[in-house]
Formats: sequence, C-alpha cells, structure tokens
Amino acid sequence: MASGGSVGVSVPALWSEVNRYGQNGDFTRALKTVNKILQINKDDVTALHCKVVCLIQNGSFKEALNVINTHTKVLANNSLSFEKAYCEYRLNRIENALKTIESANQQTDKLKELYGQVLYRLERYDECLAVYRDLVRNSQDDYDEERKTNLSAVVAAQSNWEKVVPENLGLQEGTHELCYNTACALIGQGQLNQAMKILQKAEGWKFVKLICKYNVHITL
Repeated sequence: MASGGSVGVSVPALWSEVNRYGQNGDFTRALKTVNKILQINKDDVTALHCKVVCLIQNGSFKEALNVINTHTKVLANNSLSFEKAYCEYRLNRIENALKTIESANQQTDKLKELYGQVLYRLERYDECLAVYRDLVRNSQDDYDEERKTNLSAVVAAQSNWEKVVPENLGLQEGTHELCYNTACALIGQGQLNQAMKILQKAEGWKFVKLICKYNVHITL
C-alpha cells in the first residue's frame, strides 16, 4: 500500500518499508520510500542520513554529497563526515576528502580506513603506513587480512617510488595479495630472485582462492 503513495500511510509503516528494502539490498525502492518520509518532514535527520546512504549504495555520489551540503545546519549534530569524505573520494576530490576527514569530530575506524586510502592516493606513504599500522594493531573485526594487504601495498609503494628499504612488519604471506605486494617491495630493492620466489607463491595462493570460490573438492 505504502509504495503507491504516502497519503494515509503512517511514518512507522514507511520506516518498516525502508528497513525491508534495505535488508533486501533494494536501495532504489528504499530511496523512494525515504523521500516519502521527507515529504512529511523535510528536516527528518534520520531520513536524510538514510537518503545519503541509499544514494551512495546506488553510486550517486554527487547527489549524495549535494544532500549533505544542502542540509548542513540540520545535520550539524549528526556528523556525516565519513559519508561526505567517501563521496568526495569517489568523485576524485581527494584534497577535499582529506580536509573533511581531518576536520571530523570523531575519528572512527571506518574514517581511519578511508584516511589511509586518501593518504595513499596522495602518495603520503609514511603517514599512510602509520594509519594502517594503528588499525592492524587496535582493530578487532573481520577485516584484519584486508588491512594487512593494504599495509603491504604501502610498503611496496615506498620501496618502488621512494626507494625506501621496506620495513619488516611481520606480515605472513598468507594471501595472494600479500605475496604480490611483498614481491613488489623486493623488486623495488632489486632483489629479483627472492621476488620471483614470492610471486610463484602468490600464484599458488591465487589458485587456492579460485578453488575456494567455486567450492571445488580435490583429493590428493
């Protein structure tokens, strides 16, 4: 009923619709319903936040950023620093993203993750390395392997572009990406034979990853 129009439909019912669409990953319909809520109350902070999230999920970064910038006063106490910086990053406005992150009231883990990406794009590798090192040491979630991969990518970039002797961070070569980044760092230092060995290991991990993806069972 609610999808046909907001007349006669309660706001809680509309929120139930938004929640259902969000759980199903249907952010286009979720956005339409959020807009109905905003027709009832254009300054609903939660609805504005949800609208931004839906737009980001749909890849409409410029429109999402416009919503944030247009409602700055309304959203003043509900910081959307991450969402704003992420939109700027995806729109290749890297310097703007940096300013947004550095001026944020609270540095959450996801904001730090984005900060690391921004610093990497700006080739500020020393600062980027410090950010990822801190995240690897202090974060407790399911993204540890991804952070280690990013950390190794920074070390590889330092080695190749700044000719810095790579720091031993104690990272295990347990994934294709980690092996590849380690090899790149070695190539940057002219250690071609060792790099070749690591690259061969990387190809092995790539094959294992492919097997896991397609759930192929091999009997040795």
